[in-house]
Amino acid sequence: MNAFDVLQSKNARLIAALPDGRLLGYSDTGDQSLPPVFYFHGFPGSRLEASFLPLKSARLIGVDRPGYGLSSPKRGRKLADFPKDVAALADHLQIKKFSIMGVSGGGPYAAACAHWLPERVAAAALVCPLGPPEAPGMSQGRLRMLTNLARRPITRNALFGIGRAIVLDDNMMRRAAAYRARQPRAEADRGLMTSDMGRLMLTSWREAIGKGVAGMSSDSRIYGTPWGWRISEMRVPTYLWHGHADTVVPSSIGRYYAARVPDMHATFTDNDGHFSIVLNHADDIIQRLISHL
Repeated sequence: MNAFDVLQSKNARLIAALPDGRLLGYSDTGDQSLPPVFYFHGFPGSRLEASFLPLKSARLIGVDRPGYGLSSPKRGRKLADFPKDVAALADHLQIKKFSIMGVSGGGPYAAACAHWLPERVAAAALVCPLGPPEAPGMSQGRLRMLTNLARRPITRNALFGIGRAIVLDDNMMRRAAAYRARQPRAEADRGLMTSDMGRLMLTSWREAIGKGVAGMSSDSRIYGTPWGWRISEMRVPTYLWHGHADTVVPSSIGRYYAARVPDMHATFTDNDGHFSIVLNHADDIIQRLISHL
C-alpha cells in the first residue's frame, strides 16, 4: 500500500470522543500488534502526515490537533491541554505506554507530552522542532511573523483566511509554487517538494484547513506564548534530529533543546532541510523510539 492509498483508507479517517464532548481525529497506519508511536504534525498539517512514512516496524498514529482536520476546535486552548487529549486517545485505543514523534510545529506538543505524561511516554523524538518563544531563532526569519501574531487575533485570522483561500485554489497554488521555487531552500527539500511528496503535503494542508483556520490561529498564539515550564525539566528519553540546511526552522532551535534537555541524544546533519530530515532518517527515528517499548 503506497501513501496515496493510505490517504484514502478508512484508517486515515478515525474519530475519538473526548471526555469534554469534543472530537479528535486520528489516523492509524500500522498493525495493532506493533509498538505504538503517536505522530504530531507540523504547521499547518494534519493526521495524514503519519501516512507519508511507509514504516513496517511501528504502529504510527497521526493526531489532528484541535481545530485541524477532523478534530473539534477548543477555544483558548493551551500547550498543556494537548497531553490530556493524547492520554484520552491512548485510553480510547487501550494503549498504556507509547512513544511520540513531533515534527516542526508538532515539536512543542511532543515536548509537552514528554513533560506532562512521563509515566506513559516511553520516549520522544523532536524533528526540526519549533521551540519555546525564547529559543534563538523563534523570533527570526519566517518564524518572526508567526510568533508576532500571538497577540494579534484579528490580524492572524485575516492572514490565515487569505492563506486558506490560496491553498484551497489550484490556480493560486500554482502561482504560489512558482513564488516558493524562487525562495531559499535546502537542495534536499527542493527535489522533494516537486515530487509526490509535494502533492501529499498539499493534500494534508487542505485536510487541515478544510473547515477553517481555528487550528492555525490557536497554534500561532501558542507558539508565541511562554510555556510556563522549562525544557530542562523533561525526564523521558528524548531524541532530536535537525538539519543545518533547514531554511524554515533554524537549527539554532535544535541546539537550544540539545543544550538544555537532560541526556538528549541529538543528531545534526549538514545537508538536510526541513522536509528531507524526516524522510531520510525516519527508520532511525522510529527504531530509537520503539527500542524503549
